[in-house]
Amino acid sequence: MKCLIWCMWWTWALLVLMGSGGMGCLEEERKALLSIKAAFNSPSGSSLSSWRDDNGSNCCRWEGVVCDNTPSRVACLYLNNTRDLNLGAWVINASLFLPLEELQVLDLSENDLSDLNGTLHLKKLKRLYLSYNYLQRIPALYKQTSMEAQNLSSNQLEGPNLEVLDLLDNNLANDALSDIARMTSLMALDIGFGGLSASKLLEGTPIKMHSFLTIGN
Repeated sequence: MKCLIWCMWWTWALLVLMGSGGMGCLEEERKALLSIKAAFNSPSGSSLSSWRDDNGSNCCRWEGVVCDNTPSRVACLYLNNTRDLNLGAWVINASLFLPLEELQVLDLSENDLSDLNGTLHLKKLKRLYLSYNYLQRIPALYKQTSMEAQNLSSNQLEGPNLEVLDLLDNNLANDALSDIARMTSLMALDIGFGGLSASKLLEGTPIKMHSFLTIGN
């Protein structure tokens, strides 16, 4: 009888933990997401209300967050049109995304973003959406996570796994994509209304070999 009660108690406790999200995402990733939320809401925004700073909140169930199955790691982050546009243009630090090591999709479009400061050290990243912002340069991408990679110039591009890059409707300069040939897996690129000339973009690069490439201009 005692054994039965013991088993029932543990079953109940397990269900409570699962229901409250106690067995959800990694604590390190949960804290990283809360830091990202704070950046989006600075100085006085109120977006991402489901991202709560309490121990029972499973970040895999938060708005815009998609986790993979086993173990629960953040795989996709859809933050398009999240920031209160009344707050004006802003800059977000790329280091905030560093703990999200399994991130494959990052959508930061429609957020009045003027810059992504630092280097995105996301080796698994495949899709990056930055359309409808105020970017004047391409955010730095690099495949290494070592300290040496942080010393590279801010326009160093080498996203080895990046397949889709959406930069539609920004304020990019003509030389902003000078290192795009380093993105060896790129299959789709959209820079429509981005202030760039298609002929200028393709000049001197092997990018024309990518038959799936699309350029909005």
